[in-house]
Amino acid sequence: MNINKENKWRADFHKALGNPVRLDIIDFLLDGEQCQCDIFPRIGLAQSTVSAYLTQMVRAGILHVRKDGVRKLYRISDKRVQRMIEQTRKLAQEMVSL
Repeated sequence: MNINKENKWRADFHKALGNPVRLDIIDFLLDGEQCQCDIFPRIGLAQSTVSAYLTQMVRAGILHVRKDGVRKLYRISDKRVQRMIEQTRKLAQEMVSL
């Protein structure tokens, strides 16, 4: 079976967002770039778990990571991704309140 590369990317992208904790991370990053050292305590899970989530979202193209000395700083990769996330967040708020 020949898998369309665009569909593979889309599936990986949506899969990376398919977890409430990963969405919490994304919501935190809507305010701008954050150090992983600030993300770990905010999420309240083991550092290894949060690191795995961050890595998955970087690989899916949702997040961008850069190093600043020993620190890793994460941000949403693209303004279009940010707008999509903000729109789905607003839609979720509306749908839940029905």
